Amino acid sequence: MKKTIKSIIATFLLITMVFPQFAMAVDEKTPQLEDVYLTEQEFNDILANNPANENQTRATGLIEVANIAISKSGDYLYIVGKTSCINDVVKCGFDEIRIQRRKSSSGSWSDFAIYYDFYDDDNLYNFNKKLGVPSGYQYRATCIHYAKKNFLSVQRITNTSNKVTIN
Repeated sequence: MKKTIKSIIATFLLITMVFPQFAMAVDEKTPQLEDVYLTEQEFNDILANNPANENQTRATGLIEVANIAISKSGDYLYIVGKTSCINDVVKCGFDEIRIQRRKSSSGSWSDFAIYYDFYDDDNLYNFNKKLGVPSGYQYRATCIHYAKKNFLSVQRITNTSNKVTIN
């Protein structure tokens, strides 16, 4: 009988070591981005909100245009971005888009939501989404534009949008 109990305990311990159980704290759920239809004019008008997009020097390498901007409408942020690449790329888009917020213009930025992997197998990717956000904060978006020509030829450009306040 002792041998059977020892065998059961040994089997149980072996299983728990092979298939560990993780106890993790649950974060707040990341807010969901919503698809939004924008005309080309509306898309370009939102991009025009970020003066840095106009001052950007033409990138060298795989990415030719790297723009991002935000706009507000009620309790929604409209986030738009554009990554335009040379014709030879096989993947173009965004590695990451972060929505950041702060209470006042003197405060530091903290991440509100982070989204990953928005790509197309083409040389142009336009990002246009909306996101419901709490009022009382100033918001901005940061991103990493991404282009891949082949395994050895990849380019990433970081970028920051304009700021908007949701009252």
